[in-house]
Amino acid sequence: MNSLKAALTLIAIPLVFTLSGCAYNISDVDITKVDPTCVRQQCLANYSSCVSGGNQIGFKTETLRACQEAYKICVQTCPSK
Repeated sequence: MNSLKAALTLIAIPLVFTLSGCAYNISDVDITKVDPTCVRQQCLANYSSCVSGGNQIGFKTETLRACQEAYKICVQTCPSK
């Protein structure tokens, strides 16, 4: 019984760390200083299209990371408020 518990723990701990690193969230990008129309019409539309396009780069997490990076770059090109 103890060996089963130890085995499950050895599996669960890396799984938790792996899953916690898989969240690529665009809410982390600061958009407070740029034109909201630009963000909405260009960046958010491109991000949505990127994410809904499926796994373009290997695993889904790689695609989400690439989409988030593209979103960050797009936001940087928007004019200031």
